[in-house]
This record gives sequence, structure tokens and C-alpha cells, in this order.
Amino acid sequence: TIPEQKLDSLVVLLDEKQPKQYNNYSEPQTSNIELHNFDPNTASVADLQDVGIPRFLAERIEKYRSKGGKFRKKEDLQRIYDFPAKLYKQLESYIVIDGNGFRNQGFGKQNNNEFPTSNTETRTSNQFPTSNIEARTKPSQFDINTADTTTLKRINGIGSGYAKRIVKFREALGGFISTEQVRETFGLPPETADELLKFAVLKTPAHKININQANIETLDAHPYINKLQAKIIVAYREQHGAFKNIEDLQPIKVLDATTIEKIKPYLEF
Repeated sequence: TIPEQKLDSLVVLLDEKQPKQYNNYSEPQTSNIELHNFDPNTASVADLQDVGIPRFLAERIEKYRSKGGKFRKKEDLQRIYDFPAKLYKQLESYIVIDGNGFRNQGFGKQNNNEFPTSNTETRTSNQFPTSNIEARTKPSQFDINTADTTTLKRINGIGSGYAKRIVKFREALGGFISTEQVRETFGLPPETADELLKFAVLKTPAHKININQANIETLDAHPYINKLQAKIIVAYREQHGAFKNIEDLQPIKVLDATTIEKIKPYLEF
């Protein structure tokens, strides 16, 4: 682990060969960003940019983490070389370190001494100026096949980038048939998927493709079927007639047993 007092010097050392870019910073237009909770220890470069952090700073944060650096409290973000004070103030209430409840989320302008570290149930209502903070900040169980990006971004480690990828992958599939499929989302870290799966459930069934009516384009659009496979499926169907069941796909050489098993839940005959 890296002592907190060495955070400044480490970041400067990492960046000493890079040109100073602070003067290139301009306050982002709020219409172009989505302010939401994020953890600087897990957010991707794209996720950091989503909340208004310039790319050069987002990459600097990622580089710091790749060298073993860790943010232990939200104020540590200010120690990143050239991080603008004005930007930090804008983001302060959205920074969540390791998902640690109220103390690290910076609600309002209270300092840490105003929030006891023991049982949160002992806090009186006048200690929280906003209502139902617990419900607003902590995710609850949701249907993975209908959740929108706003719901997904309540999960620690998921920003706009990952949320959009999950929804896009789900729509291409026609819906998940298992919550575990979310792990196949491109670039989604295993630990982030683990966190999501604590709350994701399946309530809505996936959409199925009629294998005897689908054209090449429809089949090719599915993530588990490539264009060559789609062409051969249609050609085989035209030559041999309608498929009666999943076993009828077995003679198609470009479809191995693993592929057939994966597409089986998405087909109807």
C-alpha cells in the first residue's frame, strides 16, 4: 500500500515527463455531462469523462491506479496533479469511495464529525437535510431485462459507459436468459459484475427468434450468430425445409455443440 502522504509525490513522479495541461482545462458544459455517483478507484476513463473530468486527467487517474495507487477518501482526488479545485468542488458530492455509506459521499457541506461512524440508525432526522437518502443512494433489486441506464448506474462502479454497454448487449441478445450473461458485456470488470449480480434478477423473458422466418440480417444481428452461420442456416432451411426442433440444426457444420446450446433459448420453431 502507498502511504497517503506520498500520494502527491507519486503522481508528480508518474507525470514528470508529461507536459503540464492544466491551462487547457475549461469548465465542462453541464448539458454535455451526467453527474452521478462514481468511485475513482473503479471508474473507467470513459466513466470519468461522463462526469466532466477531462480525458487527460481521467487517463492520469487510471495511470495512478495502475501503479498501485488508491483513493482512500474523496479528498485524495485533489492530489492528482493539476486537478482543478473548481472541478473537484463540482464533483465532491458525487464521489463515493469503495461504496462507503454516508461519510464518504459528501452530502451537503457537513464534515465527517457530523456523521457518527457507528450504527447509522442512531442518527436523528435533523442530521440529514434531504429525505430518504438511503433509498436514493443504495440500489435495490431490479429486473435485469428491463432496467434502464439510470437504474444500472446506481450500482457501485457502473457509470454511463458500462450502463450503455450492458443495455446495448441485452437488446442485441433479445434479453438475458441468465443474470450471469451480464459478465459477457464487453470490458465489464468481474468485480463490477459481481456487485451488479447482488441486485439483478430475471422477471421478464427474453425475446425469441423464429428460426423458420428469420432472414440473414436478423440472425446475424444476434451476438451468438455470425454472418457466415446466418447465411448457412438460411440456405440449409431453404434446401431442406423448416426446422422442427433444435436437433435439426446439428447437421449444420458451422454450428458446433457449444453454439447450438447458447442459441437454443433464443430460438422458436
